[in-house]
Amino acid sequence: MTLIYSYSKHIGDYTDTEHILKIYKVSMLRAKKLGHSIKLYGCNFTLNFLEGFYDSCVNVNNIEFLITDDLKMYIHSVEPAGAITFDGDIILNSKLHLDMQSDIIFERKEEISPSKLQNTTIILNALKKYRKKLKIKHFNFNTRHFYNVGILRFKSEEIKNRFVSLYFKFRDYYISSIEPKENLIKNNYIVSVVISQYYFTCICNALNLNINFTINYKDNDYRHLFGTIKYVKANYSPLFDELDLENKQKTIL
Repeated sequence: MTLIYSYSKHIGDYTDTEHILKIYKVSMLRAKKLGHSIKLYGCNFTLNFLEGFYDSCVNVNNIEFLITDDLKMYIHSVEPAGAITFDGDIILNSKLHLDMQSDIIFERKEEISPSKLQNTTIILNALKKYRKKLKIKHFNFNTRHFYNVGILRFKSEEIKNRFVSLYFKFRDYYISSIEPKENLIKNNYIVSVVISQYYFTCICNALNLNINFTINYKDNDYRHLFGTIKYVKANYSPLFDELDLENKQKTIL
């Protein structure tokens, strides 16, 4: 099974790129030791930094991406149905298993916090100001959860193409009509949480698709360091120690 990783400095969500990519190294090492192949889509810096940790790569240095999940959706637009995109902050403890019969596989289902300070709630509240003008197919404000796309697989070309097309239509509408007024991206909000994860949940519900998640599927065992927890020393320090040990062993050999 090939896992497709991706990272581009040009998207700009993370300021400490080397910290993030060191976590990618551990993720890739674990995945390869468990028998997975690694494909990487990245900018020049990413491909150079992670050289030796992937089996194949695609250079996207000259492609413009506007928001966080643009690169991931670009990958699904060019890869065949069945391709598995995989976030580099997921650390496997066992080989990954997927329910290949599901229309779409996501990483997990997450509840939306009622707190007005929560990222998803802030973005949704901003969008509600444009409720009457917001003519995005299948989108609504009724869902109180979203599907995490840290791991994402579409079963068929038809489903994949529909989701990717709807994603970019919503992305383009947001960038042209809402961002200039709300400045969410400018103020460091990750709007793709709504434009991909929340919106995909709306689409799945509207189309009554058969979905599944990797978390708790069969004997899957992994940790997803999403959000700010990847910057907590207790979380990343053991991973960096593991990476240092791997480098020392390679030096000895």
